[in-house]
Amino acid sequence: MKRLLILLSLCLTALPLSAQQRVRERVYVSTDRDVYVAGDAVWMSAWCLNAATGRYSTLSKIAYVEIHSPQGLVHTAKIALDHGRGAGRFFLPTALPTGNYRLFAYTLLGASEEGFDALTGARTFSVFNTFTTDRSPEGVGIVEHAPAAPARQTAGALSIRTGGSASRSSATQISVTNNGTQTVRFQLGVHHADGIPAPAGLGITDFVDGIRRLPAQGRFSPGVIPEYEGEIIRARVSGLDAAGMQDLIYKYAFISSPGGGENIYSESISEDGRATFFTDNIYGEREMFLEIEGIGRDNVCHLELENPFLNLDAGQIPRLEMSGDYASALRLRSLGMQLEKNFDADTLYTAIPVRRHLVFDERDRTRYILDDYTRFPVMEEVFIEFIPELRVRRVDGKRELQVRVVDLLGNYSFPQGAALVLLDGIPVLDHEKIIGYDPLLVDHIDIYQDSYFLGARNFNGVVNFVTYKGTLPSMQFEDNVRIVDFQGCSLPLAYTCAGVGSDYPDYRQTIWWHPLLTLEPGETLTLECKTPAYGGRFEAVAEGMDDGGEAVSAFATLDVR
Repeated sequence: MKRLLILLSLCLTALPLSAQQRVRERVYVSTDRDVYVAGDAVWMSAWCLNAATGRYSTLSKIAYVEIHSPQGLVHTAKIALDHGRGAGRFFLPTALPTGNYRLFAYTLLGASEEGFDALTGARTFSVFNTFTTDRSPEGVGIVEHAPAAPARQTAGALSIRTGGSASRSSATQISVTNNGTQTVRFQLGVHHADGIPAPAGLGITDFVDGIRRLPAQGRFSPGVIPEYEGEIIRARVSGLDAAGMQDLIYKYAFISSPGGGENIYSESISEDGRATFFTDNIYGEREMFLEIEGIGRDNVCHLELENPFLNLDAGQIPRLEMSGDYASALRLRSLGMQLEKNFDADTLYTAIPVRRHLVFDERDRTRYILDDYTRFPVMEEVFIEFIPELRVRRVDGKRELQVRVVDLLGNYSFPQGAALVLLDGIPVLDHEKIIGYDPLLVDHIDIYQDSYFLGARNFNGVVNFVTYKGTLPSMQFEDNVRIVDFQGCSLPLAYTCAGVGSDYPDYRQTIWWHPLLTLEPGETLTLECKTPAYGGRFEAVAEGMDDGGEAVSAFATLDVR
């Protein structure tokens, strides 16, 4: 049976502009705190709304996050969206100067609206760099005493109960109740309130009110392709003149990252030397391999990825007011940040499931673990001796690897046309390289005996050689293969800290965070929160929306003694 990976590129490009105009997307990102030190983790929860209805937008599957100083863009992140909700995390650079920063997010469809205002839903947060005296130029003022913190907003039907007080390094319960008649989707965080005031900024109530004040209709720039399935990665060919570019038209470009083959995409090159890859979102910071099929060793051209971020105008960022009253609080914050970096473990996080993108169905996989057989020093001998699904044949003077596939009637054959050969999930287009590869580096071989369409490219079977290290050891690629750092979507995580033990030097500032919670009407959520090894006042803060489109926010305090 054929497995067709159809990415709907033709349907997407043909989508009428009038259909796109019906979804005017705006994104709001809530964070675990409003005041950080350089090097801190910033935990995010995202809402993507249809501005015309005030309800969740289910169209775009990725939001782009930009962090700006008064001088310009300083950091970026990506959040995968699922039915209008998403979560992520990024770390503030340790060299970030002290000052106020603005965070805002958008979808490419929403940002393509004429007159799009990036400040709808923007947040302002403060960063103190405890390692240097660098400050944002003209963005920091000195005051004698700390200014008053802005009042917390409350709205909607959520209520939080903390019990009032708790002991250090113990477990305490926090309960959240939905007292309304609508389902509420929200984030909840518990953090130390040490007296450093948060900058005045927008909350989710202001975001919802701002959407309602938008004009009734909007117009979009032409040619916008909504990111229905995930990020649309655009690349262009570099290093060729106009004549050389003509030879590349309709050749196939590949992008991929190491793994089990879930992050491999292929598209043809257009007349202007560009390729557009319709992905299903790629997660994490990773290496991306870029290659053009059929380019010889002497060809100097290669693919370059285009920057998807728009670097929009962040507007006037308010000045940070600094006071000597912050000194002891900043020392504790800096200590907590450094201890988390040195002692942090995966047990402090809880992974939130993501939509899996399986190009190849594992149920149809045949796996050969090479240590279960006699080890041979030559790869071709491995195929001959115990892998009947593979064979090597010479085609047009070059050896290629072929996979025995099964047709719709259940008949097996070795069809004409090359198979897709992968090494640790990376395509090896020159099969001579894998035929001559050292089999002692390979842990197992996965074979898929179906025909596959990858973009517009068809392959008769797939074989993935998985090494012990998973890092393509000793593989030499052509000079036109480019390996670049790629910023994928942030993995959605909850910071529940259930794994904090007695031997952990616990000076966490955020002590509990979950970005994607849901409560039905009348339902109560009771969670266990581990208190740190120091005392003080803590705040439990929730922000969200109900299914009727109304903003919800609540908070409560907890004294740790």
